[in-house]
Amino acid sequence: MKRRLWVSAGVGLLAVVAVTACGDDDDSASDVSAANTAFCGDLAAYATAVGDLAGLDPATASKDDYKSAADDVKSTRQAMVDSAASLSEAEWKNLQTQADTLRDQLKDAPDDQAVQSILDAAKPQAVAVKASAATVNTAICNVGGATTTTGG
Repeated sequence: MKRRLWVSAGVGLLAVVAVTACGDDDDSASDVSAANTAFCGDLAAYATAVGDLAGLDPATASKDDYKSAADDVKSTRQAMVDSAASLSEAEWKNLQTQADTLRDQLKDAPDDQAVQSILDAAKPQAVAVKASAATVNTAICNVGGATTTTGG
């Protein structure tokens, strides 16, 4: 009974992670969106496979039932791991592109331009960079409830 409780909790946790990862992040980069979609599908398939394995009745399941369920868990896990790597890479590339655009905007600000107009031009890009950094921070840098960046 305890095992089923732990498995159920694990599947529930996977579902929460899937909803969080698949939420609308207002990211304009199609690579990040495609990577999110692939990861969420793979994560859902893995959670289903784990749930199917946990749902096997030891009194009635055959070795073939077990082997099939275990093989499904292994293959869906690998797909999930592979798509997670793509997700992280896509998010990093998006952040890098956003940061480079902001750098170029800041570098090209004319000396004779008013501070307000310089900030008005750069602020939307700064907000985009901050959002991309938060996405990468949440997906990659959140370890044990602590993050590697500070809020602000």
